Amino acid sequence: MLQASRANVARPLLSAGAGRFSPRIALPVSSWTGHAEHRRLAFGTGACLGVGLSSMLPRRMRREAWGVSLRASSTAMKSPPASILFRKDVGPLVELCPTAADAWNGKALVIFLRAGAGEEAAPELDSVAKAVDSSLDGAISAFVSEQAFDAKAGTAKSFQVFGKGVTHLVLVGIGPAKQEEVDWRLAGAAAAGALKSLKGGSAGFSFIEGIQTQHLVEGVHLGLHADKRFQGPKTREKDTSGKGPEKLELLGAFPAESAAAIECAKAVASGVIFARELVNGPPNIVDPPNLAAAAVDMASKVGLASKVLDEVECEELGMGSFLAVSKASDLGARMIHLTYKPEGEAKRRIAIVGKGLTFDSGGYNLKAGAGSMIEMMKFDMGGSASTLGTAAAIAQLRPKDVEVHFVIAACENMVSGNPGALRPGDIITAMDGTTIEVNNTDAEGRLTLADAMLYAQSQGATEVVDIATLTGACMVALGQGIAGMWSNSDDLARRLEDSCKAGGEKLWRMPLEESYFEGMKSDFADMKNTGPRFGGAITAALFLQKFVNKDTTWAHLDIAGTVWAEKPKGVNGTGGTGTMVRTLTDYIGRE
Repeated sequence: MLQASRANVARPLLSAGAGRFSPRIALPVSSWTGHAEHRRLAFGTGACLGVGLSSMLPRRMRREAWGVSLRASSTAMKSPPASILFRKDVGPLVELCPTAADAWNGKALVIFLRAGAGEEAAPELDSVAKAVDSSLDGAISAFVSEQAFDAKAGTAKSFQVFGKGVTHLVLVGIGPAKQEEVDWRLAGAAAAGALKSLKGGSAGFSFIEGIQTQHLVEGVHLGLHADKRFQGPKTREKDTSGKGPEKLELLGAFPAESAAAIECAKAVASGVIFARELVNGPPNIVDPPNLAAAAVDMASKVGLASKVLDEVECEELGMGSFLAVSKASDLGARMIHLTYKPEGEAKRRIAIVGKGLTFDSGGYNLKAGAGSMIEMMKFDMGGSASTLGTAAAIAQLRPKDVEVHFVIAACENMVSGNPGALRPGDIITAMDGTTIEVNNTDAEGRLTLADAMLYAQSQGATEVVDIATLTGACMVALGQGIAGMWSNSDDLARRLEDSCKAGGEKLWRMPLEESYFEGMKSDFADMKNTGPRFGGAITAALFLQKFVNKDTTWAHLDIAGTVWAEKPKGVNGTGGTGTMVRTLTDYIGRE
């Protein structure tokens, strides 16, 4: 049998200045053995063959040669589609304005109201709301009474005003809660829902005691976000519907530190929206090469160091677990590595490791039938999207004393006859030498994460948080509103819980029940990649824990339920949510 040495495949080279890989791809004729006629095979650039396949070449070698050619051509770094590029400015301009709300002349004025103390009690008007009400001849009081507006948290009502400086008034309920308990992101999103119909102009936000500027602005930006990138000329309302205000003005007595809070909010919102749009992007556009290119493009815009390892480099590092998943796809694999370094010495070295399956067919354990969700498997790269969104936010916020490695194992899980394509029963070897018997090709995410986590630790990270749409079992356990967390460190778990609360997200710690690993023991390898039916989310976490060094603190976040919203709720619209970006950004930034 003729054999090709993959180690002799010339890897793409990064050309200085161009920021792209030059497609110098060839399979040296000397690496082939056998009849001289077979040595005619040579690869040119791109997906074309420099010399036609000899009719004497065996079928398997013709297939392998064609596969290597396709994979080699896809390795060339290219410019990512404009539709998936990171944008710093993802919402309207935000400014502080000293003008009092009752004297402001803009398009839409937002007033915040607290709910009354009793069930039948009318909402409370603070001094600012009373001043505005007086300037509008009692319009607020009349509307609240006639419409029975109860100012419940997250509710909003709007109405037009005639003959005054403003043309629209938006009333936003913040509930009866104490000042420190108000969800200002929810309030901002509620206001955004009422402002979406505006076609430009400015929106003014009145001050109320206890308002949290950063959370408010985050909520408004996230609430205004609407993903219409892939709508074409047949969607006529795309161009005629309102896009919201062009400018937000924070009116009156907002404190001086609000300017810094606005910048923080914009950084976080840009990261969340970047993650959302990557998840929403179809898998024919957000594929491994384009995901890597989008990551490098984002890194160049915000000042992160970037490196993308191709398949040859990954193989040289022994990443057999990761590469086994990718080999069924002609698009190949990418190990994406972005690095944030602070000014001065780093006291902490953290890695955020994201699962990057840009499409998951299930492999030979094919996702089939009702409930398989195969049509939704573009969101199986949600962990990588949240990782990149966090990276974008952190690079803009520039936290002190912490070095962060953002690592993503990007590939597809497909079905093919490519040599090395993953089959049930295969035994593969991870970067640390661990052998894994594959009893289910649809449990592929943990195989990619194993090598990604080992790689992150090899870069000096002593604290690792992986984030992945890993198991349907976690969705069954916690639903679609709560992410699961497993950790080998009570301290790390506590910090993540605190950051999750600060970020307005939901996380629940789950057990690492060691006895459950018994079901993952293999007679022929170090372990299997799945265990028994029950406790699947726990056994998945136990599998990952085997690739955590003894001196590494680690947490695993399963976001299978929270990565996608089926309908608008709170700060989320339909589609990708950018889950855990706010949590991870807060966690990294805490001293």
